[in-house]
Amino acid sequence: MPETVKIPARTLELTELLTLLLEVGERLNSTLDLDELMVRIAEVVRRAIDYEVFAILLLNEKTQELRVRFNIGHPEEVVRNLRIKVGEGIVGRAAQLRRSVLVNDVSKDHSYIQSLPAVRSELAVPLITKNRVVGVIDLEAPWADFFTEQHQNLLELLAGRMAMAIENARLYRRSVRQARTLHLLNEISRELSSLLVLKDLLRKIGTLTKRLIDYHRFSILLADDRARVFNNVISLRQDERMPEKFTVNFGQGLVGAAASARQTVVVPDVSKDARYIPLNPETRSEMVVPLIHRDRVIGVVDLESPHLGYFNEEHVRIFSTLAPQIAIAIENAQLYERVVRSEMRLERDLQRAQNIQMHLMPGTVPSIPGVELGLRSSRLANWAATFMNSCNTAGSATPWWSAT
Repeated sequence: MPETVKIPARTLELTELLTLLLEVGERLNSTLDLDELMVRIAEVVRRAIDYEVFAILLLNEKTQELRVRFNIGHPEEVVRNLRIKVGEGIVGRAAQLRRSVLVNDVSKDHSYIQSLPAVRSELAVPLITKNRVVGVIDLEAPWADFFTEQHQNLLELLAGRMAMAIENARLYRRSVRQARTLHLLNEISRELSSLLVLKDLLRKIGTLTKRLIDYHRFSILLADDRARVFNNVISLRQDERMPEKFTVNFGQGLVGAAASARQTVVVPDVSKDARYIPLNPETRSEMVVPLIHRDRVIGVVDLESPHLGYFNEEHVRIFSTLAPQIAIAIENAQLYERVVRSEMRLERDLQRAQNIQMHLMPGTVPSIPGVELGLRSSRLANWAATFMNSCNTAGSATPWWSAT
């Protein structure tokens, strides 16, 4: 950004101002796509102010932080993880005071948060609709005293329309996302109920979850009550199976914390949480969801991301619906595996018993004058008795051998 002589700001004529206001209403109200809306706002503002640096920051009401949603002129690596608390810097002050803040020389403002060293003046205007601050429009220039009172008044006049358009677009996006989420949850529920092989089920859970939350790493750990540990049974990274196995003791780490509290644990910055067990150097934020079935924690789902503050309230809401279904599906798959193992064990025991019985029988029936001998297995005897009963044939029980 070259620091040259200040370019005088041109004053808009009344007709230009009225035309601009009409265009703002038409352009902003004709789209509900939030990304497209941001571009249009930037274009409309440039019609009135030939800015060098432009940004729209949206407010997270829960954390009371402003995050850059759209920008022109800021370094991407600076704004990507930038969070500005309400009250901090010029932008945060505009949100807190609920009025525009014009600083003619940022070098004389101790609260200024520098993103570009060449910036000399800044104008921040809050976006307010229905008495709620939804964000801030922020303009910066490399010249001191660049922004005028007309710029300030004009942006204040446009800010209400922009705030309403942004809020409508956000509500529309939220409703579309919720409808899509409900559709996917219904689809996931059907697919989970159709799988009874535990390995296939766990992998399916990981791939289906990816459609709802774009995680970096996904793990399921199942509880071993005797050993009092959680065993990692599956890990996926970018949809690829990770071979490593690990265990976490009850009460240990974020996994243990979520299981003990029996509620979802969300950590926006794992480096600031003493409970975090550093297994993956790329992880910056983490969400752990307990899996509860019949009032017992049977395991946890662990999601990790390389981005700070990645997991949000929507992710928690999604898993508050999904986790009970996952727990039931896992419990059913484990029960199915136990039944299969029991049947296989019973089949092996029956086969061994039959082999032993066959070894106890003589190879040939001995020939004794005047005596008739016969041998058979109990299974054959039971079949014969059943057959005879079905034919209404009465008779005494057949012994293992008979002699005449």
